[in-house]
Amino acid sequence: MRKIILTKKLNEKNYQLLQDINDIETVYVLDGNEEAFNEHIKDAEAILLSTAYKMTREVIDNAKNLKVISRTGAGVDNVDVEAASEKGILVLNTPTANSISVAEHTITLILAITKQIIMYDSNLRDGNFKIRRSGKTRDIDGKTLGLIGCGRIGQFVANKCKAAFGMEVIGYDPYIKELPGILIYEDIEEVFKRADYISLHLPLTSETKNLVGERLLGLMKPTSYLVNTARGGIVDEYALAEKLKNEEIAGAALDVFETEPPGMDNPLLQLKNVILTPHSAALSKECSDRVAYEATLGIADYLKGNTPKFIVNKSIL
Repeated sequence: MRKIILTKKLNEKNYQLLQDINDIETVYVLDGNEEAFNEHIKDAEAILLSTAYKMTREVIDNAKNLKVISRTGAGVDNVDVEAASEKGILVLNTPTANSISVAEHTITLILAITKQIIMYDSNLRDGNFKIRRSGKTRDIDGKTLGLIGCGRIGQFVANKCKAAFGMEVIGYDPYIKELPGILIYEDIEEVFKRADYISLHLPLTSETKNLVGERLLGLMKPTSYLVNTARGGIVDEYALAEKLKNEEIAGAALDVFETEPPGMDNPLLQLKNVILTPHSAALSKECSDRVAYEATLGIADYLKGNTPKFIVNKSIL
């Protein structure tokens, strides 16, 4: 039997992708069951991988039969791609399935932090109706959005913000020199200096680890906001907390953290000028179904002898 580990519950439509494949065994190992995960990975041929588990070099070395890792999302920072490639293991992802949902979440955070929705709600519930006169909100219309990473999600955010709020969009992306409707700067510092909103849309790599730290945060306007729906390790959370505490920037909104879940000692949790969500941008009902479908399809293609559509480590083919 060819064992497939599923770390995400599949609906009937998605599960049907595997039904016409002979001689397979599917095993659910959902969040938090490390013991079962470590046991089943030893003889699994394929794994549908959520963010619940990490495919480290050690785990990959113990997975003697593993041939394909299919991530339910665009990011593969919980997979040691180099170790997988050395073993001839295909690493798949779903780079297009979550784009709309993450873009929508990004814009929701921009609106929520600018209009101080959380602050107004909590104060009203505490009986403080006079908070309405605090003057802490701003208009978004006509402001400048700065994208760090101008790929598919960033472009969706740009298009929606221009259409809804008439925003000017500028950006930095070392792999993109020109885009319609987005003024691309070759220097990342210029984007941080000029933008009213900095929105991060880039992968976590050795080059982007703690990219947004004291230096870049120090270039932002005191009236500007930072939004991160990409990966937590891109932002130095302690440097950000200091900027927020000293009101050197107006606010921040984060869906991702360097350590997830964040520890209760994380300084961002104590601040009022930041909105935090639990890495949920891509967990809408529709998006969960899409990423599961694409990740399952990748496994099904492999098992049928076809080339999967999205392969991270194509060089091993």
